[in-house]
Amino acid sequence: MDEIEKTADRQLLYDPLFETPPDTVIRDDPKKGFFGKAVVKKTVFILVLLLFVGVSIGLSFSSLAKDKYYFDEIDGGYRLTEFNAGKTDAVLEVGPVFAKDGSAEPDKTVVAVKEFAVCCNEYTSIIMISKDVHEIPNTAFYSCSNLLAVIVDSDNPNYRSIDGVLYRLENGKAVELILCPARCDLYRSMLALGEPEPLNADAATVFIQKATALRKTRENWLKAQQDGYPANDTFDLSDEEIQAFYACLRYEIEPGVTKIGELAFAECDTLYEVTIPEGVVSIDTMAFFKCGNLRSFNIPDSVETIGSDAFSYCAKADYLFIPASVTSIGHHAFFGCDAINEVQMGCTEDNKPKAGEYWIPKHRKVFLKEVPVVYGCERRDG
Repeated sequence: MDEIEKTADRQLLYDPLFETPPDTVIRDDPKKGFFGKAVVKKTVFILVLLLFVGVSIGLSFSSLAKDKYYFDEIDGGYRLTEFNAGKTDAVLEVGPVFAKDGSAEPDKTVVAVKEFAVCCNEYTSIIMISKDVHEIPNTAFYSCSNLLAVIVDSDNPNYRSIDGVLYRLENGKAVELILCPARCDLYRSMLALGEPEPLNADAATVFIQKATALRKTRENWLKAQQDGYPANDTFDLSDEEIQAFYACLRYEIEPGVTKIGELAFAECDTLYEVTIPEGVVSIDTMAFFKCGNLRSFNIPDSVETIGSDAFSYCAKADYLFIPASVTSIGHHAFFGCDAINEVQMGCTEDNKPKAGEYWIPKHRKVFLKEVPVVYGCERRDG
């Protein structure tokens, strides 16, 4: 009996997968000569560990010591390659070349912005573009979560800002929507309530202060719209404020535009309705990515290509009609559009567009069940 109890004790003390406890002691290995000695192996281990810690600390200090602005010289001027914003950098001027002390360098002008130069910036609210800038990639201002507006000098022949939205020009006409900032609805609300558009950095700073106060005023009202749009409760707002706020949850793209650029409306979670005009030919990659409150969008009969993830995670849109003009649909184009129960196609099944993987909406709450596709449909009125 005593022997059985001792055996049971041993089974409790040791993992049954091991007959004996694993040997974790570093020992000499005579077969490897000098490098097999325990003291050498311990020394190497400690040196590698110290090197790893040192590199980690160095990288940390390096990131903390980064300059605010980085530029490189290109034909015709300079290009902004990186902007590291701090809490006080609510306004970014793209035009002057700034030295490390923050002063503008004479006779140096920014004419281009590099891809992702102002990336994942949570502090900057207004970006001001000078008349000399002629190159702004679609990803230049990616994921700036508190950006109200991009304001372009009226003498710039290449770009134009319309109520804070950035467009590219050709022959003086807007042909591509580059960026609708994530908080542009608040900027447009300010304009609708009579606040003039800021034309310089000082005026922009004052504008941002007023916008911050208005944002707090409409916070509860906006939350109510997310719960049930349109919400009836006024939250003690004036009729003028309510009218301005509702108007700015909808956006009508400028007539004449032929392209909605990559990431143009990405993560605009206060975009509830959008009107895409006839004449738009392409809706690019991630153009409306994660517009989580977008209830309504129309794809006009002029559209030919819909990019990958173009409307993915627009979870509240409940109607999808794809006209027969569309010849190409990218992968995951409507993934996560959980409220859509049927894809209506204007084309016949024999003439369906070329499509990437998983472009059809799938209901994530029903084991990724793919919704049906119906061909030969007509667009719903209204």
